[in-house]
Amino acid sequence: MKYDDCKVCGTWSPRFAFIGNVAVAFFKFIVGITSGSKGLVADALHSVADAISSLFILIALKISGKPKDKNHPFGHGKVEYISTLFASIFIFFCATTIFLDALHSFKMGTHKMPGNAAIIATILCLGYSYMMYTSNTCAGTQLNSPALLADAAESKADSLASVAVLMGLIGTKLGFIYSDTIAAVVVALLVFHISIEMFFRGVNGLIDVSMDKDSLDNIRNLCLDIQGIEGVRSLRSRSLGPQSSVDIDLDISQSRTILETYKLTEKVKQAIRDKFETVDQIYVRTHPVRRWRLWE
Repeated sequence: MKYDDCKVCGTWSPRFAFIGNVAVAFFKFIVGITSGSKGLVADALHSVADAISSLFILIALKISGKPKDKNHPFGHGKVEYISTLFASIFIFFCATTIFLDALHSFKMGTHKMPGNAAIIATILCLGYSYMMYTSNTCAGTQLNSPALLADAAESKADSLASVAVLMGLIGTKLGFIYSDTIAAVVVALLVFHISIEMFFRGVNGLIDVSMDKDSLDNIRNLCLDIQGIEGVRSLRSRSLGPQSSVDIDLDISQSRTILETYKLTEKVKQAIRDKFETVDQIYVRTHPVRRWRLWE
């Protein structure tokens, strides 16, 4: 974590996202209905899905922050992946609704000229969604929180959707009567893409996805840099929400005493914790090998 304030930001950012998404959804819907913009109404439905998924994420962050207990020795971090799955399903459902409504408009041939208020409202909402995207991305990256990154992905989708709506409204003003409805279709496709990405991110977390290759290579090198470690026999890891667990098998000379071996394993654990703040649990097994030391 880069700054101590990241924890504060990680606590308040999803709350602001939820409250903001509720307010923005009502704002978009009212302006979209009164101005006759299908693209803005579609974007309002997207914001409704964002608000619901933000609520799931808030609940997940509350649960995942609980300390380990007897029934949950690995903590509650994986709840964040469950919230990501729920959020992706809600967003996918919203995208389906938007897409079907846009297709219905093409079929019926109804294309109303949106008012200027729709353009102003879209620009305001674009600024808000981009602000929430940068805030949640920063906090989610620093805290390694899948839930906050999922919330950031929703805000990103909202930003892209607002850009598409804005382009559609401008196109309509220039005389392209289908622009606003086409914008609604583009919004739906963007939201589909984001929801699918979120879904697989949640699935990967629940099936114990490993840390990235560079991190594992760094951990391996940290072990080998410690004098007395003869080799790394195996190295595995799995995600536990914002934290990770590492399982290491080390080769150590059989000439070393039990106390010396214990001190080496503690050095390994401390070196990993100093380098990787997101590694919470480290399990080390040692294997004696025939390599005699002549001196220290």
